[in-house]
Amino acid sequence: MSDPFDQVQEHLGYTFQDPERLHRALTHPSLTLPTGNNQRLEFLGDAVLDLLIASQLFAQFPEADEGALDRMRAGIVNGCALASIARSMHLSKTLRVSEAQRNHHPEPSDAMLEDALEALIGAVYLDGGLDAAQRVVTALFSEALQKANPRQAGNPKSRLQEFTQGHYNGSTPHYRQLDPNGPDHDRHYTCAVSIKNKEIARGRGRSKKAAECAAAEAALEALKLR
Repeated sequence: MSDPFDQVQEHLGYTFQDPERLHRALTHPSLTLPTGNNQRLEFLGDAVLDLLIASQLFAQFPEADEGALDRMRAGIVNGCALASIARSMHLSKTLRVSEAQRNHHPEPSDAMLEDALEALIGAVYLDGGLDAAQRVVTALFSEALQKANPRQAGNPKSRLQEFTQGHYNGSTPHYRQLDPNGPDHDRHYTCAVSIKNKEIARGRGRSKKAAECAAAEAALEALKLR
């Protein structure tokens, strides 16, 4: 059986010069190791990801205005999308957590997977520079970048409300904020969106508003596939 860290590198299309950076990116804060955990790398990776996606969209849509570019970027890097990519890479099996954390939560949460993916991007940036990070991000987000469309980059909450009013007899979405997590300086918010008392999707962001937008975007994706 191949090493799980090797499998992660295959998914990334990148081989680390310093494997310790890869290991740290996949170490949850619940696990105390001398080499540290992935919190600092997640902070760095979040910024690198925003920059690279924004740069790609800027070049891809030279006529799009600031608002459309920002909405497309937010739709691509929302928490649900990151967690989905992380699951496709099987990071849920590779992320290292404490025994107590595993006993309490046998499967990593979407928030943990999102953080791990951002930490990996931060680790690639430190290990190979911006060009390496660009190649990794372009590969991981190629499908989302291909689907990006400035004409469909309107406020996802407004789009969801229009959709539900037309398909659910005038019903409107209901947003419910769940308990935030993370330290005060790096707080993450999660929001659940429901229609007719049935939860449709959840979204995550660094503010309550961002979490609601991510939830609406995830709901649109879910509803249009049904």
